Formats: sequence, C-alpha cells, structure tokens
Amino acid sequence: MKKISKNIIAKTHPSHYMMHKYWGRKPHNVVSDYILNFTKPGDTVLDPFMGSGVVVIESLKHDRKAIGIDLNPMACFITENTINKIDLEDFEKTFVQIYEKNYQKFIELYNTKCPKCGHKVPFENSIWDHDEFLKIRAFCPTHGKFVKRANAYDQKILKKSLETFNKLDKENKIFYPKDEILKFVKRNGKNRLNEFFSERSLAVLGSIIKDIDRVKNIETKNLILLCFTSMLPNVSKMIPGNIDSVNGKSGWVISKLWAPKIHTEKNVFCSFKHRFQKVKKGKQELVGLFEPKNAKILNIDATNLKSIKSGSVDYIFTDPPYGDSIAYFGLSMFWNGWLRNKVDYEGEIIYDPYRNKKYEDYSSRMKKVYSELFRVLKDERYLSFTFHNRNLSIWKAVMDAVTGGGFHLVNVVYQEQAVASGTQGLNRNNTLRGDFVYNFEKNIKIKSIDKVFDPKDSKKEIVKKVQSWIKKNDGFITSDSLYEKLIPFIVDKNLYSDKDGQVMNIESLLRQSFNYRETHSEYGWQEK
Repeated sequence: MKKISKNIIAKTHPSHYMMHKYWGRKPHNVVSDYILNFTKPGDTVLDPFMGSGVVVIESLKHDRKAIGIDLNPMACFITENTINKIDLEDFEKTFVQIYEKNYQKFIELYNTKCPKCGHKVPFENSIWDHDEFLKIRAFCPTHGKFVKRANAYDQKILKKSLETFNKLDKENKIFYPKDEILKFVKRNGKNRLNEFFSERSLAVLGSIIKDIDRVKNIETKNLILLCFTSMLPNVSKMIPGNIDSVNGKSGWVISKLWAPKIHTEKNVFCSFKHRFQKVKKGKQELVGLFEPKNAKILNIDATNLKSIKSGSVDYIFTDPPYGDSIAYFGLSMFWNGWLRNKVDYEGEIIYDPYRNKKYEDYSSRMKKVYSELFRVLKDERYLSFTFHNRNLSIWKAVMDAVTGGGFHLVNVVYQEQAVASGTQGLNRNNTLRGDFVYNFEKNIKIKSIDKVFDPKDSKKEIVKKVQSWIKKNDGFITSDSLYEKLIPFIVDKNLYSDKDGQVMNIESLLRQSFNYRETHSEYGWQEK
C-alpha cells in the first residue's frame, strides 16, 4: 500500500457540497485521494463521525461501499438528502406550489414604498439595532435599487406583521421551535431558538414548514426541508448588518448561537428561492453518478458499532470531535429544533463543562470508539483521521485512545485547507490553518510499543527542536510552519507531559522560551 506523505492541494467544493452548511467539511479531493490510495472498487469504507457525508459521497463516486455513522440526526439528514435519488421535476413543482402559496399570503408583510414614486415593493434586507427598525433596502422596477430609513409606513407594516404572527400562533396555524439553547453555544441574551427570528420571519417560516409537512412523497418532502433548514441562519438575527449599505454577511459567521446588536432581517422568500436553486444545482450534479443503495447511513453512537460485523471494513477515514472546538450538537439545535428531531445530547463526545462533560469523559468515550474501529476493520488495513486541536490534553486523549485500541502509527501528514473556516486559519491568535492526517494500520503481528521519555526532558526536547527549526529558517519561523513540524514531533516522541506528569500547555512553553511577533504580515517565532 503506497504511503501518502505530502500535502494534497485542496480544491474548491462542487455544488453538491454547498447545498447545506455544516462544520469541518474536509476538501473532497483530499478525501477522495485517500480513499483511492487505501482501497479498491467494491471495498467498504467507514466514517464513524460522518458529519455532512464527504467520505460517504466520495466513496460512492469511486464505486466503493460506504457506511456513515453520526449520532447527530442533522448530519444524517444532510447526507441522506445529498445521496438519495430524487424526481427533480416533482421536487421543483412541489417547491413552487409551497413558495407561491405562502408568497401570496405573506409578501405584503415585506412591503415598503419607493421614496421616488411611492410604488409598493417588497424589501430584500432590513437593518436593526437590537429591537429598533432602522433601514430598508429594496428594488423598484422603475427607479432600481434604493436604501432608505424605516418610516411611518414601514412601522405600520411591521405592526401588521406582529399582529399576523400573534393571530396565527394563537390559532396554531404555524410551527416554530422554542427549544432552550445549550449554555456552551450561547453567546448573548437569547435563551430560546425562536428568539433568533423576528415575528415576521416566524410567521412566514412557521407557515412554510407546515405546508412542507403535508407533502406526501418523502424524498421530495425531505429535500424541500433541506432547502428550508439551509436558509435558516440567513433569515435569522445572527447575520451582522451594515447600516450604510443595508447588506448582511452571508452565512453563519461564528460557531456560536449569537445575535449581534446590529443585525439583518432578510426577506424569507428571497432566501428560500436562493437555497432551492443551490440545492437543485447540487442534485443535478449527482444525477447518475453513483448508486445510493451502496451506502448505509446510521444514526447511532460510534462507541457501540454492534450493527457492523467484525473484520468487515476495508478502510476508515474520519474527522473525530476535537474536544471543545466545535459543539456540533449544540449548534445543530438551530436545525434539529425545526425538524423536531430527538437528539441524544448525553451521548455526544465533547468537552463541555456546562453539561459536566469533562476531559475524562471525552477520553473514555474516544477509547471505546477506537476499540470498536479496531474490531470492525480488517487486519492489515488502514485508519486515517484528521485533527487540528492545539490542546495537548485533547491530542493525548485521542492518541491514547487509538494506540490503546491496538493501532500502529504509520505516519502523520500536515494537510492545508482550501478555505479557512470558523475553527481554522492561522492568524495573529496563533490558531492552526490546516489539519494533521494520521495514518494507522491494524496489524496484529505488530505489538504496539509506547515510546517513553523521561518527563523532565520533555520541555528541553521541545525547546531544543524549535531552536533548530528557527535557526534553519534564518531566525524566524511562522506559526504555520512550526506547528506543521512540532505536533508530529511531540506525538512521535510522546512528549506530552512535564516533569510533574501534567500535560503541557504548548502555547505557554513557546511564549516562555521564544518571542512571538509579526514579520511581513506573517506571525511567528524567533529566539529571545
């Protein structure tokens, strides 16, 4: 089996990966190259932390069988709707029916007047300062785009939208979630999901989802629901607004549930149609590309894979949870609440002090996962996983879990990302821009031998090595280059702990021993 030892240049995602947001989506071509390297057609590929399904989809594209597992029902929902066959004609016809019905019923709630001719038109965006309705951006067929301050007429329409919402809510003609937000993802004073939407948006969204629920064809219904959930962040109060242009940033800008003081209210109908077009384009790309029946999607706990036979998997590629880096379940409340999904929050593998999920719990669960992965993988086959958390406690927990499970480390590859996400990017805060891909082999003939170093030498070994790298780089090494070398070095030499047996804070050690500064717009390290 050929060993991948170099960074693979990441490519931009095609449209079928842009149908719905999800965190930590890996470059599809990188995943594809690993699958092609470690498997042959007909092999079975497993991803126990499936997320949005990149491993599943790339496996299917290359005539492999795929098993995707995720305890988060939203991950399963996104993946299933991406790979499932769909009657595109029925999908579009049904979407248009739902869209037009609700457009006729609610579009007047977005009405404003052109400041030049007084013509009534629906606004595209509005800007709010907390609860104050400030400005509107709209398009007049005669005079084009305009931006104006919200006037008495706009306030009158706003009042009408509130009355409409209250009436529909009282008559139980709309649905919206009121789930309490988990503290770990809570950023400001919002306590429940419905507080992230205006009453105007809730009236429209609550009516649309009721109509979607009435669709009889399950594949069509679920794909329209995917359009619906994919637009939710953009029609929420989480989108920061620009008071001058009355534009809002697109998408979910941070990995928290947060409503900025200056925020945007977007026209639900504009966003719904836009997301439909995105989903339609993505599904068109996949027509005839693979057979969905070759994939098995399981909404189960990765610590217990009893539904998978021992020695039945040819290759495992996964992106395990990074301790406290991304609260997948807490953030997915934003979608799961609207879909009425039952979520096993207790089973989530995460470090979350608010739910008494400590590092010990994280470590224990990860050990169970890798024990199961060792069981289901065939002998002399490979496991690859990506990781980018800089906390050595998390690194140690993962490495102890995988080596304790019986796997033998083959190599570590630093893999850059195509585009920095909310949890990646090497910036002045010294965070990692890419991932490390760890390649392990299950080989029962090789006994795993832990490399033991005298703890008192750990700091000395690390400082000495960093000094040599700085010297080779003319006295300055970027954070990106340093961590590309340092993390594999620490893992290979087992240099996690100090002389007292405590897992080291690598950031503190570096700052004690070296200077951190900016040179030519790059941040990095030099000798003191």
